[in-house]
Amino acid sequence: METTPQFETGEHWYCVRSKPKKERMAAGSLESLHGLEVFCPQIRFQRKTVRGPVWFQEAMFPGYLFARFDLFEMKRMVSYAPGVLNIPTFDEKFIPVPGAVIEALRKDLDAESVAEAVAPLEVGEETTILEGSMRGLKVKVIKLMPAQERVAVLMELMGTLVEAEFPSDALEHRMKHPMAAEE
Repeated sequence: METTPQFETGEHWYCVRSKPKKERMAAGSLESLHGLEVFCPQIRFQRKTVRGPVWFQEAMFPGYLFARFDLFEMKRMVSYAPGVLNIPTFDEKFIPVPGAVIEALRKDLDAESVAEAVAPLEVGEETTILEGSMRGLKVKVIKLMPAQERVAVLMELMGTLVEAEFPSDALEHRMKHPMAAEE
């Protein structure tokens, strides 16, 4: 016998599953077509390309976003909104996301719900060279030169400590957002 998923009455935050790479589209349609409060956190990061470093922005939770609505009244409209796949259930129940969870996520984001993916390097931090003939070598940051986007590091070569300068983007940066993997 098939059962109908259960849910709490009233307006709550719910996780909404989007079509692949359509999180922003789904969020936009829920906001504009149905006037819902939507939270679709993004993460901004830099990648090296053949043209040089390029900034990218993607969903923090790929394939998911959050929307605040009354499930009883809006389930069908939300489920069939452009870009939406479904509203996930757990053990055949629609589970509201506590407002405190949404607020905790929001406090680490900017006004556009975006988090920077990398933290700036700091003096004393150990890092790794990412490119060139010294790729993979562990070094220690000794000086930051933000105006030149360069970093002075101390590295060991043939048993001797040597100071060298590298472009900041040639060194590994640690992840900044709390959802990122810990080192």
